[in-house]
Amino acid sequence: MRAARPIAAAVLTAVLGTAGFLYAGSIQDGSGAEALGRNEIAANGNVQGRLYPGNPASEARLVEQEDERLVYVRTIASAARWRVEGLEGPYRIRTGSSYTLVLPARAEAYTVADLLALAPNAFRHLDSQQDNGNYLLSESIAVLAGATLSLASPDPARPLNLRLESGARSFVSLVALGGSLTLGGTDAARVSVTSWDSTKGGPDRTTVDGRAYIRVVGGHASFSHSDISELGFWSGNTGGLSLTGTEAVGTFSDEQPTPGETEAASGGARLLPEAELAALTQESAQDYSLVTAGIENVRLRNNAFGLFVTNARDIAVRDTTITGSLVDGLVLHRFVSNATITRTDSSGNAVDGFSVGRSTQGVTLDGVKAVANGRNGVSMDGRPLADGPNAVGTAVNAYGGNTVAGGTVEDNERYGIEVIGGTSLAVRDNRVNANEVGIVAADGAKGVIITGNTLLDNARQSIAVRGGGSTARVSGNSITGGDTGIYVRDATADVSANTLDRISNHGITLLGAVDKTSVAGNTVGGNGSSAIWTEASTGAILGENDELSWVPAYTMERVVKSVFQPLTFIWFVLAALLLITAVARGRNAQGVIRSPYADHVPLTSLGRGVVAYDDERQLR
Repeated sequence: MRAARPIAAAVLTAVLGTAGFLYAGSIQDGSGAEALGRNEIAANGNVQGRLYPGNPASEARLVEQEDERLVYVRTIASAARWRVEGLEGPYRIRTGSSYTLVLPARAEAYTVADLLALAPNAFRHLDSQQDNGNYLLSESIAVLAGATLSLASPDPARPLNLRLESGARSFVSLVALGGSLTLGGTDAARVSVTSWDSTKGGPDRTTVDGRAYIRVVGGHASFSHSDISELGFWSGNTGGLSLTGTEAVGTFSDEQPTPGETEAASGGARLLPEAELAALTQESAQDYSLVTAGIENVRLRNNAFGLFVTNARDIAVRDTTITGSLVDGLVLHRFVSNATITRTDSSGNAVDGFSVGRSTQGVTLDGVKAVANGRNGVSMDGRPLADGPNAVGTAVNAYGGNTVAGGTVEDNERYGIEVIGGTSLAVRDNRVNANEVGIVAADGAKGVIITGNTLLDNARQSIAVRGGGSTARVSGNSITGGDTGIYVRDATADVSANTLDRISNHGITLLGAVDKTSVAGNTVGGNGSSAIWTEASTGAILGENDELSWVPAYTMERVVKSVFQPLTFIWFVLAALLLITAVARGRNAQGVIRSPYADHVPLTSLGRGVVAYDDERQLR
């Protein structure tokens, strides 16, 4: 039994040595698993945002039905003015189990007074007091091209509170189909729009059966001093407040046809004059293609998507607050150009605070705030829509020219600012605090400028440049706290003139193929494993850096990494084998007592003693 104990100890030593060696290797690797999904908690534990609370199957069907309804309304509206005799002014269409009030083009804007006259049963005061500014809309409205619906309080001293009917059986919507929609509040008389379930006497907080929403398709949107809450479900188009254009009308080059082609086109069918066609395409583009918008001093609360924008240009959002969205806060989804978001706060949303999608360029986020979102504070994706031949012939070029400047990004569950792909991107002069990772440039992001930012207590890394051949200039940043200050993996970065303090593991980490990455002129301070760690990298160019404020810390990780090296591991195994061999030999000799001088005995003990020479002669 006693002999078994040394054997067990030897085996335990070998096991612990192997475990320590593997643990040291995992520390040295430094590459975390990437997130698996977007709007889910990934199986590997990476944060992807809070789960959407609705029903995917039923809500997706409702989105499809809404698309079909709007196509039907647009088709009827286009044909009605030619086919319906004597049609003048607004009219109503039955759309399934409900009705849609259609507002056609006219010079004057439609107002609250007009709605009271056009739909006395579907647009009415919410209670008996006629002058309190509370109205209930129980049928959908479509604003056609050339028309404007202006919602403002009839009394400049009172707010306008518009409730959109939204319950288990049906919901209504405000949709501009090429027309313009205006919410014109003031400081003294704000405009409030929310869903309303008459059976419960309050806002509709359930999305499984759909929910009222506002959407502008083409045309123009102008919102100021307004509150928009508890709207939308499932998709961006029906997400609450949506600005969605369509594909722009195509244009051609100025190159003229050849004389032969012109002569061939002169006979037979009529050739339409180019001047009239140019005016027609311009009018069509204004009505149904790209949407434009101006949004100022608007509060968006508890919608499915806070503000969803796609196929748009010249979008200006200022002094706006977005909170409590079930998915993202502000989304610039596809083909958005020349958008400026200024002094806007998007916080407490389930996924991202600001999401700038692919094919979006020329976007500036200036002085924005993103706090306590379920995934990232700001996400910018500039990757191509395709990487080769594809079903719809999408181009393979990357997008970019986007900037995040002067913002505050704090306490987001995953990343503060994430830049994926794209070109000519800038992240500068922001405060990025207490996120899992502060600023990330990844997946082939090219020419990213990360400069002048102040980063505090970001848990894993403050700045990370990684993967896909990403390139970035990381300079002039102030980094305090966190595990690793600057992290570069399989990418190229110019890391210079940064100030790092109170770092607890590595000041600057280089990992993998980091060809032409230069690290120079940085001041690195902290108490951790190493100021600049490059052992597992190739191709880096290290210059002079100030490491006087760095104090090596003998933490558990440092001890494990220093002790459990490959050669040390071999010595552990040899020691264990020697111990096992010694114990085994001891067991074979158990119960046998041997003299320590067994090999050193006098010769007399081997015979009868010593015989003298004379005695031997006498015996003969």
